[in-house]
Amino acid sequence: MTFINYEQKLIKYQSLFVDVPKFRYLLTQMQQVIQAYRQQRLPNFVLAKLEVNEVDFAQLIANPQFMPGLTLLEKGDFLQEFSRFLDDFRDFIQTKLGIWSLINGPMMDCWVQLFPDINYLELMAGNGILSAALKQRGQSVIATDNFSWSKNSQTGQQCWTNVEVLDALSALEKYHSQVQVVLLAWSPDKDRSDVAILKKIRQLQPFIQFWILGEYLGATNSTQFW
Repeated sequence: MTFINYEQKLIKYQSLFVDVPKFRYLLTQMQQVIQAYRQQRLPNFVLAKLEVNEVDFAQLIANPQFMPGLTLLEKGDFLQEFSRFLDDFRDFIQTKLGIWSLINGPMMDCWVQLFPDINYLELMAGNGILSAALKQRGQSVIATDNFSWSKNSQTGQQCWTNVEVLDALSALEKYHSQVQVVLLAWSPDKDRSDVAILKKIRQLQPFIQFWILGEYLGATNSTQFW
């Protein structure tokens, strides 16, 4: 999937939905998310749900002021295309900015309030966005990644913080005695290295916690891991 014109489409939709408060708000939020991530900042809000639901669809189809030059059938086609555009936002952020989960400031503030003063080791940290967010909130984090994925990624060299070049098992050997929690966030669902990581952590002394961020039986971590 390519996203060459995605941001141009965003600007176009903003002009078309200027009189529709819900979608004017959503599109503004999407633009602010892109701007924040490009500047290596977290959005200071939780992104609203990006969808055209049945009520939205019915109201806009019936509204004579919305896209008055289109027939009802054309309006329906337009709204379906717009819905697909909203669905593609996460893929756009992943592909163009290398960010695999839309983390935000309120989320990370809540995290640190719930779990203050913990020393973390992040494995497979990617561009380090999660580690950077924790560090910015005063937490101690060692970020590591072997960067094998970066050869085929436009975002491979755009790290948010220092990420040490280490594979996961080597990072565990080197740093497990210095941390209380090992983080593994959004590990690919086709990569079975997470199973080896889990086995290794179960063998380590002293005991350390293993925190997983992802989608249970979904788009992250291997079936064998779950």
